[in-house]
Amino acid sequence: DIIIGVDVQDDLKDRESLKEATRILVQITNLQMIESMKEKIKQTDIYIKPDVSNYGVISFDLGNEIIKKGEEATFIVYEDLKKYSLKENFIIQSNKTKIDSVTIGRISNTELKNYTRSYIIGKLGFKPGTKVSYNDLKNGINNLNTTQNFSAINYKLTKYNDADELNLTLKENQNKTFLKFGLHYDGLYKSAILVNLTQKKSLFKNDVLSLDLGLGDNFRYNLDYYIDNGFYFSFGFKSRFNQFNRNVNTDFSDGQLFSQLGIISLNVDFSDFTNQAYLQTVFVQKFQLGAGLEHKHIKVKSLTLNTNSQVIENSNYASAFGYLKYDSLDDIYFPKKGWFFNGDMQTFLYSSNFTGDFNRFSIIKGSAGIAQTFYKKVTLYIDSEAGFAFGEDSVSFMDFVLGGYGSNTINNFKPFYGYDFLSIAADSYIKSSATFDYEFYKNNHLNVSANFANVEERLFTTGNWLATPRYSGYAIGYGLKTILGPIEAKYSWSPELPKGYMWLNIGFRF
Repeated sequence: DIIIGVDVQDDLKDRESLKEATRILVQITNLQMIESMKEKIKQTDIYIKPDVSNYGVISFDLGNEIIKKGEEATFIVYEDLKKYSLKENFIIQSNKTKIDSVTIGRISNTELKNYTRSYIIGKLGFKPGTKVSYNDLKNGINNLNTTQNFSAINYKLTKYNDADELNLTLKENQNKTFLKFGLHYDGLYKSAILVNLTQKKSLFKNDVLSLDLGLGDNFRYNLDYYIDNGFYFSFGFKSRFNQFNRNVNTDFSDGQLFSQLGIISLNVDFSDFTNQAYLQTVFVQKFQLGAGLEHKHIKVKSLTLNTNSQVIENSNYASAFGYLKYDSLDDIYFPKKGWFFNGDMQTFLYSSNFTGDFNRFSIIKGSAGIAQTFYKKVTLYIDSEAGFAFGEDSVSFMDFVLGGYGSNTINNFKPFYGYDFLSIAADSYIKSSATFDYEFYKNNHLNVSANFANVEERLFTTGNWLATPRYSGYAIGYGLKTILGPIEAKYSWSPELPKGYMWLNIGFRF
């Protein structure tokens, strides 16, 4: 008798809004639907069109806003609706039942050539038979999208027994090889041209091979091969080589070499060659749990030494390691929300023992942090970390070494405001830091940071980790996100030192 039509179809976009291929494809689809909608509108007695132009098909977390838009559009035709009311006192009332989760009884997807069902479920981040929030569902779909492995992703929820079935329609991306270039500069590794080669489906389903090359003042590379089986055990292999030349304020021997030679710094050529093979799985649907074996070769040479042999270290090491990780930070450089946790244990089982001081020992380290944004533009980022070695006294080249900022850290090198690269070293440390970041204009950041630490041999045995921090440092900086990666400039100082340091980082940290 009465047809009330509610139109939630998005309008056509103008030329300025059609700058992406996906928007153009949506426009083509919308054009056909809008033409058919014109005939449907003629069949309605009352036509309601909420303004949903700012919302998408996965805007579950904005449900209340969308409902409000529907209410606003309905009040426009309030008088027309009253004509059909059988009540004397006619009112519009929204009866909203808040549903913020869905039970996924089954997950189905189109048959894929290069990816398995376990890979798809792993990227979604939840298994069949689990209850998930709409935000988790949205994040899962976004995770599939950010892999860039699919040129089209469509899904729908249908009833399945007492739950819902998530039905995914996926179209695989035919492009499996990517070549990328970039620029890099930092105070430790200096300048380099970055080259990245990424090959997907190179040997097996779900695999990805990535090779990073740094061609410049110090040649470096990072090779990463990973077969991602989601919640099942995944396999990975990593190989990397890093080298640099620098004056350092530690002699890697508890100050004994400095005392012997009567010097306060040492110019070193440092190189690290590391290979890892590991297994990884997902623990309680959120944490990455892994374990593996590692081979490492470290060589340290110094022309400062006026001796027959200028080589301080030239040993191979074999070790076993395990880790537990979680990371929900939305950005590695300027996070606005999320938190992370990283726990790691490594046991060194063998060394070719160039120094003659090697004994079996282990290292435990962990870190955690959280980012929270206030007033949309100001973010507070807090993190803490600690580590210690236990076992018999051994070589010091695996010690925790603090100082510097902006470089890609290897081994147990840790950034620390106020001190130059590789300034403070010991087998145990505890550190906390806080950063206030203000995005005063899009992609432009001003930030102020402070960090505090205690670094000492057997720190957690002596109990000094609870003492007033021995080391402190502060920094003020500017950051800009660009197409070539972040650009950061920081001035850092410490009340314990007579001078400060200016650090510049251009490009991604490799």
